[in-house]
Amino acid sequence: MNLQKLFQIQKQLDDRIVKEHGLEGQDLLDKKILALQVELGELANEQRSWKFWSHDQRPRGQDNYLEYRPVDQGGNHWINKNPLLEEYVDGIHFFLSLANDLKINPSDFVVEGDYTKETTTETFNEVFSLVSSIQVLMDVDVPATITMKDIQEVLHEAFSCYVGLAEKFLDFTWEQIEQAYLDKNKINHERQATGY
Repeated sequence: MNLQKLFQIQKQLDDRIVKEHGLEGQDLLDKKILALQVELGELANEQRSWKFWSHDQRPRGQDNYLEYRPVDQGGNHWINKNPLLEEYVDGIHFFLSLANDLKINPSDFVVEGDYTKETTTETFNEVFSLVSSIQVLMDVDVPATITMKDIQEVLHEAFSCYVGLAEKFLDFTWEQIEQAYLDKNKINHERQATGY
């Protein structure tokens, strides 16, 4: 995955949203952290294996289906929809957005090593925990020994664990993820153009 390219694409979308919604000068970090947590929950809901009370624990991504929706200005057509992959790339959007806000260099965001836990559920919980801890570390009452580098490292660890989730448990290739990200980014720009 070309992180340099994706960081730039995400920045363009974020800049557009800030401008079009009059958010210049506002600190959106806490809202982005919550948005990422919501997207993680939506991904977990589509993944389903943790739903011990359900007889249907198959991930929703295993049954791709066609959906008719506007994809570009040239008209409408059928697209292959994979709910699990769509939710996953929604999370990628917010990870990249947070990384940009925290001034992380794309080359420092590359994942090296396996950060996953033993199970899908444990890995989801780890990502949730790490993302939640970013908000805690940024609290003004946290001791001055916490630096921006510490916060950047926690986000990188959360992203690394998220990447491992896709590789080890969700069976997505990076080519699929990058293409789905680009497709969703296009939809996000179209939504801004139509007053979403």
